[in-house]
Formats: sequence, structure tokens, C-alpha cells
Amino acid sequence: MSAEMENTHEEEEERQPLQLTTVMKRPSLENDLTSRQEDNSPTEDLSLRTSFVLGSGRRQDRHVDIVDNEIILASNTSMFRNITFTLNHWAHLIAALNDIDTVVKRLNATDENEGRRLLACRRHLGDGYYIRVLFSLRCVDFRKYFVPYGYKSSQIRPPSSNGITLHFDEWKNLLEVIILSINERFPQFANAKQCTYDNNHSTQLNWFRCTSCFPFGYD
Repeated sequence: MSAEMENTHEEEEERQPLQLTTVMKRPSLENDLTSRQEDNSPTEDLSLRTSFVLGSGRRQDRHVDIVDNEIILASNTSMFRNITFTLNHWAHLIAALNDIDTVVKRLNATDENEGRRLLACRRHLGDGYYIRVLFSLRCVDFRKYFVPYGYKSSQIRPPSSNGITLHFDEWKNLLEVIILSINERFPQFANAKQCTYDNNHSTQLNWFRCTSCFPFGYD
């Protein structure tokens, strides 16, 4: 390639703008809120995904995505750290918020060793997913439990790697900002009901048959 052609090529590159992908943020929310459209099909049908970023400063690894009738709590650094809330899971979470937050606040106000002895909190969100407070790590944990093959349904084993944890500041952000914003913007989550309110839970036998309440069966 001649020197004249190289100079012409360099001039054309300088005139062409860089192609950047930007995310617009709305300053009206206390939390970082982004709305972006994603291409989900070859025919270029676009669906709206709304995202909230948890935490502040340098540690902003956790985010909440709302896609259709699901809420996904996930990590930016690990694709394996996540939990998906269906409408039923979300309704169970909302019902457990006060209990979980009471334990978190008491743990922050007491000695760690004392809190480990006196405080315990774990709530089932449906389908084997639990929310619990971890005293040693001082965080709120969302995790799926399991029952090994051959064990009784009541012999629930320690949680699997399927889940995600939130530090107390991220939990506070989720509780005080994000959940309120989600319930204001998305009526399907604000009006979500636990499966226990369905007619098929009208009798104890039907309740035992619920695969969400008893994902491992009932002894």
C-alpha cells in the first residue's frame, strides 16, 4: 500500500465516529434505574427490560432485572449467582420482609456472637427457595435447598450454590428503594398473591399437594 493510500485511509478513520453503547439513567429515582430494549427475535421484536442497580460507590455488583412477570436478582461478575422471583415467590418475599428486616436491624445493634445465639430467621419463598439471614457473613441470603435422592422430603439439606447474597446495605437499598419502585411501576407485582391464597389450598390435603409449598413432597 502506497503512502498516499495509507494517509487517505487514516483520514477516513478520523472522520468516522466511534460506535458506543450507552445506558440512559433517570435521575428521578434514588437508585440507579435503567431501561433498555433487547432484541429477542430475528424479526426484531423488542421487549422492555427494567434494571435497578444495588449498592453505591465501587461495590455495585448486584442488580435487579424485571422481565415480563419475573424479577431476577443477579450478579454482574458471576452468571451463576442469581435467583428468579415468580409472582408467587415475590408475594412470599413481601410477606417475609418485616421478619427478615427485624432480624437484620437487631443483628446490627447487638454483638455478633450474641446475635448468633439469639436470632434465627429463615422463610420459604416457594419451590425450595429460602431467604435467610447469615450471622457470620452478615448478609441476607437467597438460596435453593435440596433433598438428596433416597432421603425423606423433610430431610432438607444445606443450600446449593444456586442463589445469591446481599450485604446489609444492599438489603436496605432493596427494601427501602427498589421494592417500592417495582410495586409502583408494575401492578402485577404489587398485586401478587401467595399460592396459599388459591382455592386449591382450601383444605389441608390440597395444601400438602402444592408443589410450590412442598417441592420435595410431604412425609
